Amino acid sequence: MGNREKVGVLLLYTQYEILIKRKKRFLLQMLVFLLAFYFMLPLSLALFPDFMNSTSILFEFTWGWLYAFLQIPMTWVLGWLYCRKAKQFDRYKNKLKQEAVS
Repeated sequence: MGNREKVGVLLLYTQYEILIKRKKRFLLQMLVFLLAFYFMLPLSLALFPDFMNSTSILFEFTWGWLYAFLQIPMTWVLGWLYCRKAKQFDRYKNKLKQEAVS
């Protein structure tokens, strides 16, 4: 393996490491947001029971029920964001594989 090939392999490896770091950072951000959003419901029910049991301005639900129902579309949105970002990572990974083969 010549010097040129070694530099190419090192460059691809560096780009792959950057991809893995971006993926880990994205997953950590998603996980922190998801856990914070999920655990805010029981936490807010425990800390602010009067507010969470008061009627909201939307649909005559209490704030607690409104927040609980909001978790369903939020889960779908986060799943959609993850799928979209995973496709981007996969495309970039496949591009790196193609560069490594050629």
